[in-house]
This record gives sequence, structure tokens and C-alpha cells, in this order.
Amino acid sequence: MPSQEEADKLQLTIGTPVILVCRTAFADGGNPVEVNEMTLDSASYVLEYAFDA
Repeated sequence: MPSQEEADKLQLTIGTPVILVCRTAFADGGNPVEVNEMTLDSASYVLEYAFDA
């Protein structure tokens, strides 16, 4: 569930859960080149990822 600050900033109604996505992108040599942290309104997003096995 969101903090009060998150609920206020995202203009969420009471009881709306959020999704926390934290991902790190790495260069070919293994060094991290980007860190991205997002807090999303769970009622507004569908997350879909495709990975080669």
C-alpha cells in the first residue's frame, strides 16, 4: 500500500495499492549504467516483460 506522500502525489483513492518497480540496466561488461525506480498506480498499468531464455 502507498505511503501518504505517494497517495497524495499520485492522487490515489483510499485503498488503491501501488506497484514498486526497481530495475538496473547493465552494460556488456557488467557495469551498471542505469537505475530506475518507479511507483505505479496498480489500477492503471499492465506490466508485460519478454525475456529470451
